[in-house]
Amino acid sequence: MDGTYRVGLEETGMGYGLEVDMIRLARERDFLTAPYVFDEGEATAMAAAGADVLVPHMGLTTGGAIGASTAKSLADCVPLIQAMHDAAKRVNPDILVLCHGGPIAEPDDAAYVIANTEGIVGFFGASSMERLPTETAMTENMRRFKAIPIEPRRVR
Repeated sequence: MDGTYRVGLEETGMGYGLEVDMIRLARERDFLTAPYVFDEGEATAMAAAGADVLVPHMGLTTGGAIGASTAKSLADCVPLIQAMHDAAKRVNPDILVLCHGGPIAEPDDAAYVIANTEGIVGFFGASSMERLPTETAMTENMRRFKAIPIEPRRVR
């Protein structure tokens, strides 16, 4: 969350710092942690809190029936993800860093980001793993049903 809404959350004490605290507590209890981060400062904070996996988030996933239409380009995402990776690695060299969100919606998109960054070890799927494939499968199945030829029958 960003913009005015985020400022309001921070002013009321419900800010990102609580998420950092939650990751720290989860690591103390030996849970696997994979927080989203949106900038270098958050990447640094989550790495310092002990995050195992860092997920630089590029925004709402594009594509499909309800995907966001306002998004960064893949090319815009590369330096942002790299900067978050580098910030986290300065704090914790063992942290794993993935890519996620925005225009990174299909396997080729993730491959592009991984090929054009250093140290990004994979993709963190959400809409790309459940919503987009489901939409494709459902649409194809509906097309198959609609393609059934229906011939008028005479009533006897």
